[in-house]
Amino acid sequence: MKRKAKILAAGIATMDIYCHQGRMYPGGNEYNIAYNSHIQGAQAAFMGIFADDRAGKLLEETLRKRGIDTSFSHHEKGASGYALVDIRDGDRVFLDWNKQGVTDLYPFDFTKEEIDYMKTFDVTCISWGARVTPVQIKKLKQSGVFVCYDFYDNFTDKAIQEIAPYIQYAFFSCSHLTAEETKDVLQKAADFGCEIAVGTRGSNPTIAWDGMRFYEQKTYRVEVKDTMGAGDAYISAFLTNYLSVAEADEFSVKDDKIQYSLSEAAKFAAQVVAKDGALGIGYDVDVNRLSELIHLSPSEHPAIP
Repeated sequence: MKRKAKILAAGIATMDIYCHQGRMYPGGNEYNIAYNSHIQGAQAAFMGIFADDRAGKLLEETLRKRGIDTSFSHHEKGASGYALVDIRDGDRVFLDWNKQGVTDLYPFDFTKEEIDYMKTFDVTCISWGARVTPVQIKKLKQSGVFVCYDFYDNFTDKAIQEIAPYIQYAFFSCSHLTAEETKDVLQKAADFGCEIAVGTRGSNPTIAWDGMRFYEQKTYRVEVKDTMGAGDAYISAFLTNYLSVAEADEFSVKDDKIQYSLSEAAKFAAQVVAKDGALGIGYDVDVNRLSELIHLSPSEHPAIP
């Protein structure tokens, strides 16, 4: 019998603004993971930094309407993170973004109360973009928090060496690497201590390594509408399935659990790229009146096409 996975995502909430559509879509790595984990049956929560502008209120409201706990999120004066996005042949293209949103200005330091809350979950998902330092990741590990870390595609050997010893699950965006180069990255992460390392590779097969053997999982071919959030969807589906089958009799062998979870993650990611935005949830927006939605600084002039 499957158990209910408990997944906390601590990090980014942002608005992806599609200028060509006049639509905006809630998103952000950890935001997407919390939402997607919830709709797949996990007990999911989000711990982020919400701004006091209209976008911040809408971002939190979207999660709460779904029944996703945001009670340990912070609320700060300032601007919500946003990105101006275009879609070209199904791929997302970032035109401009703000670099002084509330997540950038008020990153987590993790209090004892927050750490105690995090320990009630199977795993806490954090990404490179959440502005959490290697020192803080180490602090979480030493406090008994299990961490999944998304290195994105701009990882370095130094970052792997500093972070991998203190996490259980590592995810890398490796579409720019060959299969052999991806395997080298995954082995390096596992050698430093993480339990499972996964490299997604766009439309090419995903590769995983558990310190003993490699796993490969082909992608599912669908008509791609928007790749926004595909990697976050993959992480949420892998963790939700891997953690929920942890005690199931039919998955008594670790190899079976990993391969099954990779397959379910590929299926779920294929569903996500057929939607608009990261989650398929959108709101109308007048891109020429962004200041009514987001607290823009006087010097900020978004590059609206």
